[in-house]
Amino acid sequence: MRNTELAERKKRILCAIVEAYVATGEPVGSKVLASVTGMGLSSATIRNEMFELVELGYLEQPHTSAGRIPSQKGYRLYVDSLMGRRRLSREETIRIDELLQINAGDFETTLEAAGKALAEVTGLTSVSTVPQDKGVMLRKVELIQCGRKSALLVLLTSMGVIKSKLYRSQEMLTPEMLAFFSRLLDERLCGLPVESITSETLEALTGELFEYTCALRPLLGEIGEQIAELSGSEVFLGGEANLLGRAEVASMSVRDLLHMLERREALAALIRGIHGVEVRIGTENDLQQLHALSIVAAPYEFQGRQAGAVGIIGPTRMDYAKIVPSLAYFSEVLSRLINNTFGTL
Repeated sequence: MRNTELAERKKRILCAIVEAYVATGEPVGSKVLASVTGMGLSSATIRNEMFELVELGYLEQPHTSAGRIPSQKGYRLYVDSLMGRRRLSREETIRIDELLQINAGDFETTLEAAGKALAEVTGLTSVSTVPQDKGVMLRKVELIQCGRKSALLVLLTSMGVIKSKLYRSQEMLTPEMLAFFSRLLDERLCGLPVESITSETLEALTGELFEYTCALRPLLGEIGEQIAELSGSEVFLGGEANLLGRAEVASMSVRDLLHMLERREALAALIRGIHGVEVRIGTENDLQQLHALSIVAAPYEFQGRQAGAVGIIGPTRMDYAKIVPSLAYFSEVLSRLINNTFGTL
């Protein structure tokens, strides 16, 4: 019984230290804890408990002063079993609802805008991924004439992702020519998995261009580039300055931070395939530049299945008890937005 009571007391003290440190950014001493824990313990007793928590690896002593701060192990225990699962206030949910009233023209622009909204909600750096699914089909290809030698190429996938690019030809383009090409692509490519549309697939269409070969063959190359982008992962960041301005990451050079933020594919890999809201602290992240930081991420859904993820990057000293429910609600609202906007395409 004695050991159980001691273990519970240590948990309450650790929880109080994490929350006090998150609130103030200052190492927490026994006198402060004696006044906030409500456990009726003396400063001497709390000091002894803090010493044992340091020995167990849950706390660290950054200076020779009496104050302690949570270690990565301490944060992990706090997130997993100590922090309260608080509900967002009405004001907080209204703010997220308002920020996600996005009227964008395509899936990617919507997701990019949502990432910026998440950065504003949290005051941290956001990262979001465009759907990457081997089952994605090419749904539609359109060519919209813009000039005598130019046309807008538009590709639409079954996940609602749209790619567009202005094509400039060395030859004259006629409405009949573009209509012919659109029909050909519709018959040969639409309905195929994006990953199966290779350069060889597109090259095979050259023999069906007939008298339009000179004008339209280069356009097949443009389509190939757009297909390659659809097959890869697109990653959006928002609020990068929020991270650069945090005192907690001052130990990292600006160069290291910028290099880390440039590694977008690696960042996408960290949040791809998650289930529910996940918190990865310090060295739990594969990127070395993230060992002083944490990632909190959640999936969003499109047409009944997980499509991608949104998350935030911030210092390990963050308000997890607020960030976790905020991100959970944000991902729910984002899923509704995406499905309502693109679900009938």
